[in-house]
Amino acid sequence: MPDLKLAIEFNGLYYHNEMFKNKNYHQDKTLLCNKENITLIHIWEDDWLYKKEIIKSIIKSKMGLLDNKIFARKCEVKIIKNKKEEKEFLNNNHLQGYNQQSFLTLGLYFNDELISLMNFGKQRISLGNIKSNDIELLRYANKINFNIVGGFSKLLSYYKKNYNFSNLITYGDLSFVNIENNVYKKNNFDFIKITEPDYFYIVNNTRKHRFNYRKDILVKQGFDKNKTEKQIMLERKLYRIYGCGNLKY
Repeated sequence: MPDLKLAIEFNGLYYHNEMFKNKNYHQDKTLLCNKENITLIHIWEDDWLYKKEIIKSIIKSKMGLLDNKIFARKCEVKIIKNKKEEKEFLNNNHLQGYNQQSFLTLGLYFNDELISLMNFGKQRISLGNIKSNDIELLRYANKINFNIVGGFSKLLSYYKKNYNFSNLITYGDLSFVNIENNVYKKNNFDFIKITEPDYFYIVNNTRKHRFNYRKDILVKQGFDKNKTEKQIMLERKLYRIYGCGNLKY
């Protein structure tokens, strides 16, 4: 869509796995588009199959077609203590769904209805934790098909005003986020780097997180300890599919 500087690619899991596309394929294509000020949205096959309404909402948001607009200044920030409410909201409105690592969840309510959510957790050591008080902004989600104007800023401001931290770190998925025009830059986050493309394993036509297929887990399951994780998985005909990487702020 040239007028919107917006492009969409549908990534079928079979022909986009490691047997057909190299590790940097999706990231390189995304960065080339970004250089031309084009936002390239990657729609992954399993997301389209199982999370179609969330995908549709993302596309409509990028195209400026969301009819339901609410201004954050008319909303109230509350701490969400009910994990069931948090889990249901994220599973229904965020592609990555619920994250059990959160220790604090803030909700934005309009007429007592939860319409926006932001949660936080301790920065994961695996992602390069430097200080014990480094905090990660894990998830931000709006109710699908709603444009919450200023929602991110209001929830972030509430956290900064009421809680202590050394650094606040977050990641934006390059599958959907434009490097030059995004909510993190607008809220004064400092850009750190573009991460290496992440990968998932395709199991039953769904991308599964690599954490569950580490070599130590595979060895405990009886697989050959002298082989690498990748060798074991290839022998099982379970292939990697690489994402676009993330923007670290």
